[in-house]
Amino acid sequence: RLILCDQNFDSKPFGSVIVREAVKNGCGVLIGSNLVGKVGQEMKADVSLSEETRKELASEAMYKYISNEAERLSTLQGNCPRYLVSTYEKVQDLRYGENWHQKASLYQKPNGLGLHRAEKLCGKEMSYNNVVDSEATLEMLIDLMEYDGMREDRTLAVIVKHANPCGVAYGQNEVEAYGRALATDPKSAFGGVIGFSEPVEAELAEKMRDHFIEVLLAPGYDPEALEILREKPNRRILDVSELLVRRDRLYEGRQSRSVFGGLLVQDYDTEDILEWKVVTERGPTPTETMALRFAWKVTKYVKSNALVYATANQIIGIGSGQVSRVDSARFGAEKAEEHGLETKGTVAATDSFFPFRDGLDRTFEAGATAVVHPGGSIRDGEVIEAANEHGMAMVFTGMRHF
Repeated sequence: RLILCDQNFDSKPFGSVIVREAVKNGCGVLIGSNLVGKVGQEMKADVSLSEETRKELASEAMYKYISNEAERLSTLQGNCPRYLVSTYEKVQDLRYGENWHQKASLYQKPNGLGLHRAEKLCGKEMSYNNVVDSEATLEMLIDLMEYDGMREDRTLAVIVKHANPCGVAYGQNEVEAYGRALATDPKSAFGGVIGFSEPVEAELAEKMRDHFIEVLLAPGYDPEALEILREKPNRRILDVSELLVRRDRLYEGRQSRSVFGGLLVQDYDTEDILEWKVVTERGPTPTETMALRFAWKVTKYVKSNALVYATANQIIGIGSGQVSRVDSARFGAEKAEEHGLETKGTVAATDSFFPFRDGLDRTFEAGATAVVHPGGSIRDGEVIEAANEHGMAMVFTGMRHF
């Protein structure tokens, strides 16, 4: 027996009940399915369906039924529901997981918008790490393309490696932006993921021609640029135009992370600054303010403990993943020096407060003239006093970004 249903079966009288009972009683249920062709061929040949096809139809029907019920449950509850039911559909199997020995797949929510909706113009299948790094790159593009109306006339370039930014910059054009971003840490950029806020043109493609790039994201590519970039057939090239246009939809729902026996769920970290409170005798200049805002945005994406040195247009040094803030301050300055960049005259941003004045002192030794951080330490007074001693401007945001 075969029951045919349309996609809106849930809105029909007893539609959900019919689907559920049909599956339970071994009937084939066809719901606007991609399996129509397969079903037609089997029934034409044998007037019956194979066990494999019946299971496929049953699985699809139950998935659509449960998805509708999960949505109904969600509407009955608030932002932090007691009961959480979500459904996902496989998009594809990935080449491997985070490591070669781990199997992995990519799943999507019903009608979910994400990287799986980007148009892949070239390259191998995405790996698990490719997806993670590309998502980090996409988030940074969304967050930094324009803020406070200060960046709408500039092109943004972002380079990410192992989910950490290793180069972020603005430029009057995409070639300048890429050059600045690459200069931050050209060694780490090798084999990274690169994103641009503007369509890629031939001149930029020529600059990237011989660079080892795992994934490239941009809102379009001109034909000549695409021809150059496709010379390396393994390089994954994604057109993320739709995702940038519909970026608000990417943050629908909440963020989750699996733990043993359960799930952690939280809001997306889309907030920026709770307050902009100058706490030193000297306030930041307009140029320092622009650089501080930029550095603060980027610090959000650097693994904690994080501290970055920046100008208004370029991240100069990135101190990431250190277990003490003073080490992040030291590491960021050392990385800049290693690649021939000058931290004197930069500003600094860090993702949480300075627990002691030593971290602030280290940024001053590196040449930073202003610093932004959340504040909130019991030793804030000592840190403010140190900033005043050094003639630095300091701003508290009241918000942490681990």
